[in-house]
Amino acid sequence: MNDTLDRTGEHQVLVTSARDGQAPLTWAQRLQWDDTEWLKPHDHYYNQYRVLAVPEGCGPPELLECLRVVMSRHESLRTRFPLDADGTPRQRLSAADELAVPVYRAVDPDRDPAAAVSELAARLRGRSFDLTHELPLRCAVLEHDGRPRHLVLVVSHVAIDHTGLGLLTDELESLLSGRTTPAELQPVGRRPFEQAAEEAGAVSRRRSAAALDYWAEILRAAPATTFDPPGGAPPPLDDPLRFGQVSMSSPALTRACRTVADRLGVSGTTVVMAALNAVLGGLTGRERVPLKLIASNRGPAELRTTVGITIASCVTLVPTGGRSFAEIVRDTGHAALRAYRKVPCDTVLLSALRAEVAAERGVPRIDLACGFNDLRAARPPSGDPADGGAHAGPAAPTRFTWDGNRPRQEVTLWYWVNEVDGVDVHHALVDLWYLPAERTEELLRNVERIVVEAAGESTPG
Repeated sequence: MNDTLDRTGEHQVLVTSARDGQAPLTWAQRLQWDDTEWLKPHDHYYNQYRVLAVPEGCGPPELLECLRVVMSRHESLRTRFPLDADGTPRQRLSAADELAVPVYRAVDPDRDPAAAVSELAARLRGRSFDLTHELPLRCAVLEHDGRPRHLVLVVSHVAIDHTGLGLLTDELESLLSGRTTPAELQPVGRRPFEQAAEEAGAVSRRRSAAALDYWAEILRAAPATTFDPPGGAPPPLDDPLRFGQVSMSSPALTRACRTVADRLGVSGTTVVMAALNAVLGGLTGRERVPLKLIASNRGPAELRTTVGITIASCVTLVPTGGRSFAEIVRDTGHAALRAYRKVPCDTVLLSALRAEVAAERGVPRIDLACGFNDLRAARPPSGDPADGGAHAGPAAPTRFTWDGNRPRQEVTLWYWVNEVDGVDVHHALVDLWYLPAERTEELLRNVERIVVEAAGESTPG
């Protein structure tokens, strides 16, 4: 790989299957396929990874058997995506597959194992998948002192979403540790071939039609453009300096979000979305700004344990001008609930609808320039013993970081939230031509200010 990691060998995992054939893509697969194709040649950006510690006593035979078990159970890990003669992607399964699992060790035996496995993960994640021919799963083992210490997994987002990867990781960890035998694993959720067949049925088609009606309503009511362009010509989308990310780690916003959510009887996700809606209204001068959301779409019992991709996109349009924050929170919650109820839909038909409504309105496209995704885990209410005293004492200072440039994006702003060591981290991935880093930091500060003030606290200086 390079002179800091030695490749010492390679194992093979052979998996056989009763299913051998092709099927249409599911709506979720097609949604992510289209996004991935648009991002090429930078589509490795979508690759997801996990690093699993290999317990002592778990040698190569046991590790490989655990991989064989999960690959046998979950067809998404063995799905390739060839193209039809007209260029339409299909999902394909083979009766037999083989996964190569290379083994590495650090050249310097005293090197920090965390640094070595981080390098290995970055190398595996940094290559695009050739989904026509390649399995959507890569694995590698990092050994130390003659035994496997870490297993690195990299998966294509076309095959597995964030929730699905979490389920896969939990399953593998339980098998590696010996806590669970294969026979004790929970039943496999609906597989991609089965989901594609479900979506071809009359019930799913009616749901898709209703969702498309909702999208048409939003597309006709939304402003055609969200951000007024700055002066001058924009740099090319592939300019390496065009896009970047600013992040904000805010203990004050973390606890204020919970306070406001408890007071208003909503989720923390709704509180952050409402604050973002309010900030975007002021920033753009638009009465309502469309906000694209990611729905997990795992409501049906058959999808809750699916190790695959089930996501769908939806959109809200919330008025913010002249309204109190409590009103914006309420309207955001209602709008999000309505939007989530209108998923999923046929991705190809949605693309056609967007073009149709744009032509109807006499514009090149309807600019859905802003998106939001919350990756935080659900939390107990404040006052619950599990809260751990989150509201005690002054909050630690807010920290901002410049996370570097990013490949081209289809949106002007993608706002996402996760949690690191108990503190919410808010990320703004932006088109820097519209939102330079300083302006993006101001946007993040304003989200923090609105929520902290709504909680009755002082905004960190």
